[in-house]
Amino acid sequence: MVPVIVYPPTVDWDYLHQRPQQLLKALSRCGCPSVFCNLNLEHRHTAGFQSVDENLILANQVDLPEAVQYAKQVYPGYPVVIYYTSPLQVQNIHPAQGDLVVFDSIDEPVCEFAHWFPNYDQAVKKADLVIASARSLVSRAGFYRGDGAFLIPNGCDYEHFSQAQTRHTVNEFPFTTGKPLIGYIGAMATWLDWPLIDTLAHRLHNYEFVFIGPLHFGKPPVQAPNVHYLGHREYRDLPFYLSNFSFCLIPLRLNQMTAGVNPIKFWEYLASGIPILSTELPEVDPDYVVTIRSESLPDIKRIKSKKGKEDRIALARLNSWHERAKKLLTLIQGELKKHG
Repeated sequence: MVPVIVYPPTVDWDYLHQRPQQLLKALSRCGCPSVFCNLNLEHRHTAGFQSVDENLILANQVDLPEAVQYAKQVYPGYPVVIYYTSPLQVQNIHPAQGDLVVFDSIDEPVCEFAHWFPNYDQAVKKADLVIASARSLVSRAGFYRGDGAFLIPNGCDYEHFSQAQTRHTVNEFPFTTGKPLIGYIGAMATWLDWPLIDTLAHRLHNYEFVFIGPLHFGKPPVQAPNVHYLGHREYRDLPFYLSNFSFCLIPLRLNQMTAGVNPIKFWEYLASGIPILSTELPEVDPDYVVTIRSESLPDIKRIKSKKGKEDRIALARLNSWHERAKKLLTLIQGELKKHG
């Protein structure tokens, strides 16, 4: 039984290409028609329904009930599955009259996401199926429902990020300096360990530090001659920037929120084969990274991760979004059978 997947208005399709975008793309390529309600904040797309790939439709500035009705009309006889990630939407999900509701627990409802907490238990309890991106989130869901949640970690768009295995020319400062680069790709927000970044920049003054992604506050906390903030770059171009890094960086703070983070960038970095520097996150396999701490920075020229380049690439290939989507589809189909 092939379902139609509908994702409610939550994020912009063109913003960072995170888990919802990646899973819907992968599900559509598994043969599941998928409808992504796109906030379309920058008006890159014409309002209304837009086919962007085989089986993948953007519903630009369209609310959830309209998207569900569209799915029922265009795909008559297909069960409609509402898949959502924000607990804040729990009151809007069930009145939309899908055949199945899947809640995806993607962040701990604490710290920066504490505003999710009042709705979190209802999101978990009311869903027909709950999945989670990290082990701590599976445990949290278990407090609210007997059958708990199924673990589906984040993954990698391997075909896309494996392009970084070959060096590409980037005619942009500091890529033109010839100096070794330590780079980070992702949102710049309070969950980064800015004191650690400051320490790294000052101690590793022979390296240029490059940060690619949107800034979630006014002025970056770390200002140094060898630290460069490039801002948002198009998803299609990220492998070209990544290919020039000497080291990839995952500098997340260690707290209750990041304990539940399975970093997408970890999987994307792996696909490049480039060495990774990371803080001690529970969801990051320490064998594939060089661990960094403020109090004892490693000699990154000498210390290497236990697993080498080919191991990193192989792990990324095994953990593609396609594999994640296949597991999710199997779970959805099993739940649909239970519902008759």
